[in-house]
Amino acid sequence: MSSTTLDFQNAPVVEREELTTCLSKEAQARIEVALYAAGRPLGLDELSKAARVTSKRRLAELMVDLATKINGTFSAIELKVSEGHLYSLQLKPEFNAIAKRFATKPLLSVGTLRTLSYVVYLQPVGTVELVQRRGSQAYTHLKELLDIGFVHAEKRGRGRVFTTTDSFADYFGLSHDYEQQRKQVAKQGLISKAQQAEQKSS
Repeated sequence: MSSTTLDFQNAPVVEREELTTCLSKEAQARIEVALYAAGRPLGLDELSKAARVTSKRRLAELMVDLATKINGTFSAIELKVSEGHLYSLQLKPEFNAIAKRFATKPLLSVGTLRTLSYVVYLQPVGTVELVQRRGSQAYTHLKELLDIGFVHAEKRGRGRVFTTTDSFADYFGLSHDYEQQRKQVAKQGLISKAQQAEQKSS
């Protein structure tokens, strides 16, 4: 009986003739879920339980197939095997710096969310009014909202007037019409929720 060496770093050798059937899509999905949820390398024992597969050799073959599919499809994510045949679903090292910028904090802080909700409710609204309602921190919040494209600033006289953008509406599933946005935000209670969260955090 001939054997084939896996082309996946140090993964175990699998004898293909012993693989009489293909693993189901459900088994593959279970393995992907386990690797994604664990956030750490998993061995064949743990993956075997997740996939409900008793044969470690069959499972090792599946890991090669998954690696080929994942590593050939995604640019930043890879299925990697380390010493001891531990498997992990992870970012390629060159993308870690980008990931950290987004993983360490939510898209919007509580304070920024509250300022955004005021823009929605009062738009078009000037800088002076926002600062009166939100304090000097509104300047920082507005800069952040401009940077991510959730608000648009138009110069009027010596100041600026802010409105929400289509990108904001699409992200939160709101209407592009300002009046409808106000009604939707009021219905969802975004302002009151932001105020409550801010009070708890203070």
